[in-house]
Amino acid sequence: MNSGFAGKLAVLGLGLAAMLLVAWLGGLLILQQLGQSAFFQLTAIKIDGGVRTTKKEVLALSGLDVHSNLLALSVGGLRQRLEAHDWIESAEVRRQWPSRLQITIRERRPLAILSLPDGLYYTDHQGLPFAPAVPPEELDFPVITGLGQVALWPEEQRQALRRALRLIRLAARGGVILPAQGISEINLGQDGAMTLFLVSRPFPVYLGREPEVALSYNRLVRVLDWLYKEREFARTAAIRMDYLPGRVLVEK
Repeated sequence: MNSGFAGKLAVLGLGLAAMLLVAWLGGLLILQQLGQSAFFQLTAIKIDGGVRTTKKEVLALSGLDVHSNLLALSVGGLRQRLEAHDWIESAEVRRQWPSRLQITIRERRPLAILSLPDGLYYTDHQGLPFAPAVPPEELDFPVITGLGQVALWPEEQRQALRRALRLIRLAARGGVILPAQGISEINLGQDGAMTLFLVSRPFPVYLGREPEVALSYNRLVRVLDWLYKEREFARTAAIRMDYLPGRVLVEK
């Protein structure tokens, strides 16, 4: 390849690069102009899915108003701002061209309340506190006690917490003898043992460290059913589900 031909290729390459740069800058300029155009200015924002988070709260979190431009909107940034809220588990943001926006949020569903050293907190099935539980919020959930600071939970308590939440989920399926609303408190010992207290009568039900939560729940339902039928429930002082393997002790 001679030097003259190589020089022409270099000039051609530089020219092509210059054209691409000009096209890129032109595209940016056009995009910037469209991002300020009244044609893409928001005229409506539809918000669905909120119960505890009102539309007014979601709108405030979004930072959007009638001067916002749909084309200039960062969907990812908006979703992150919304999902930073305590009650919002996930958010879907969809543009509806040329000037409308659809926001659909999915809220966390509390399963229980955790009693921690600095107050009461809602928790979902994952077992981590996500929002303070203070009036006028609904407080009619089983309370899980015996826990310290989240970062200091020993593994035995973490496992016990998972078992407690599993038991509450079983009760929440609509059982008549022991529904979730019938559970007042579940206390977790440092060794991972669980003690349950009922709403109707706060005597202790010692569940121990039984790993088969469904087995413990079904056995307790049968015991309570028998106590109700035999009219012994009012005389019961404690139920020891961990008395002996396969045996239950009812104290009166």
